[in-house]
Amino acid sequence: MWQYTTNQKKAIAMGFVFRLEDYPNYLRRVGEAIYLDVSRRTDPARIEQVWVNLRAVVEAFGAPWIVQLWTKDAATALKRGGALLQVLQREGTTVTAQVTVTGLGGTTWEPRVPAEPFAGVAELIALVGGPDHIKWRYDPIIPTVHRLDRFRRLAEHAARLGIRRCVLNFIARPGRYKRVDARLAGVLPGWAAGMPGYDESWQVHTASELVQAASEYGLTVAVCAEVAGLADKVQGLHPAACGDYAWFVALSGRDPGRAATSGSRPGCGCAAYFDVGMYGQWHRCHGCLYCYAG
Repeated sequence: MWQYTTNQKKAIAMGFVFRLEDYPNYLRRVGEAIYLDVSRRTDPARIEQVWVNLRAVVEAFGAPWIVQLWTKDAATALKRGGALLQVLQREGTTVTAQVTVTGLGGTTWEPRVPAEPFAGVAELIALVGGPDHIKWRYDPIIPTVHRLDRFRRLAEHAARLGIRRCVLNFIARPGRYKRVDARLAGVLPGWAAGMPGYDESWQVHTASELVQAASEYGLTVAVCAEVAGLADKVQGLHPAACGDYAWFVALSGRDPGRAATSGSRPGCGCAAYFDVGMYGQWHRCHGCLYCYAG
């Protein structure tokens, strides 16, 4: 039996933890445009309860229009939940995935992420119906840690798999998340002092380099909500909608009507979604030093 911690109980009160009893209200709001995230809150490759929650939704309310997988470990996510995803597909659900690969797996930064980039992604592509169903997330970009040559190698690998969409995001600035700041202070020189040089001009320069490099491998690049304004400053960079309604319509061949939503944060272009995960799992998840969802 799953037991919530004190912090998770607080998160429940704020709406940040999955509760099946919240799902009917979501259904009334979105109609047929039912889109489940699995999960923005914690990686389903590490936390089995996420799949238990997804199954509970499906058993109680039926298959949704869209299920989107979020993971840094496609191989293990498939072992845990691949059979359920196949069941959903047979019932008419379109499955997509946001796969995060930074090239830092197995290092201090991402100690329990697979060291092999894109491990299991070929199998995920086969399951979901092709590489058009996948977005590669290069997230987060960390000053002094990011390397353009590493990004190029990853972009080449993604292109070989047939992936054509890349989403960028930059690490949250110092002072945004206290727990993250405490972890980074000892491993990222200058972070505690405000990370000199980590400003918009650096972000613009870095994003410009990445857009150019990605284009050489046929990848389009979008930037996530926190720094969505960069799309106005970098040629070829687009604002991201991770829960991309137009993408879902194109993949599914159905347009159930988009529900009004303000997004999950300023600049967010995502369709209205229901997340089957829960925050507060940092110690049981990949242990990424920059993670704010713990």
